Amino acid sequence: MNKNEKYSIENYDRIASNYDNTFDGKFTRKFKTEILEIIEPTDGVAILDVGCGNGNLISAIKTKADINAFGIDISSEMIKECKKTYSDINFQVSNGEHIPFEDNFFDYLTICCVLHHLNNPEKFFSEAKRVLKIGGTLIVGEPWIPPVAKPFVDYIFSPLLKAGDNKVFSHKKLKNFLTKNNFSLQYFKRKGIMQIVSGKKSV
Repeated sequence: MNKNEKYSIENYDRIASNYDNTFDGKFTRKFKTEILEIIEPTDGVAILDVGCGNGNLISAIKTKADINAFGIDISSEMIKECKKTYSDINFQVSNGEHIPFEDNFFDYLTICCVLHHLNNPEKFFSEAKRVLKIGGTLIVGEPWIPPVAKPFVDYIFSPLLKAGDNKVFSHKKLKNFLTKNNFSLQYFKRKGIMQIVSGKKSV
């Protein structure tokens, strides 16, 4: 376990019981609202939310259709909160670089404001490709930082924050992650510091 992963666990364990009222909870709300608007599940599909936090995104998606809902998070305290609140959703402790499900299992995979916490984001996209069915959709929500500010955020602000953040990603980098792993680009939107991108697994 590297130090940023350790910081992530400590930070989210600490705020798990009051997550929605924390800076993190409020910051991610608009990303989740956008993801909820663009995802259109049908009854019976399987959906995994990676870095599910307290489960509010996957539970909101579940109100749109009778889905098989799953969530994973690195914080055991977050998962405890999820299980207390949503007994009809399958939650597990895991990180996005090791997704504990079989190949070709999911129809949708969402990841919201989590990718920049991962030590190896390339591994996440490889895992997403593995667990999604052909034709399955990956939806990624991530902060956007102006290029001029990115070095400061990546190398000064984030290390000082000690909340588990690694580097933030440009929209070009997110699109490259998708295409490199055989996802065809389906949707892209940037509004202020929010960027949402989705892709469909082709092979």
